[in-house]
Amino acid sequence: MLDVPSLPQRQRLLLAELSGTARRYGTDGRRDAPREVAVAAVRAVTDDPVLLGIQAGVALVDPHGIHGPTVALLQAAGADMTVAEQHAAEVRERLSRSL
Repeated sequence: MLDVPSLPQRQRLLLAELSGTARRYGTDGRRDAPREVAVAAVRAVTDDPVLLGIQAGVALVDPHGIHGPTVALLQAAGADMTVAEQHAAEVRERLSRSL
């Protein structure tokens, strides 16, 4: 499993930027942008499949399913979906321990 706090600071900063970009193009104000524009915006932040997968994993944990478009966008941008599933499982485990 991936321990995000153990990632180098540069990668954590990229994840923060990626989170905002993926949210804007996945579910927020720019969600109607053409797919190629959205994918290009995400890849402008990073094309690292692991980082894209980590962010997709966060979106997969959404209990209401509204982040499905964000997951699809990150996958189209090259997210490693095995990493996404692993990270989602880790996030779910942390959430269940905190309840």
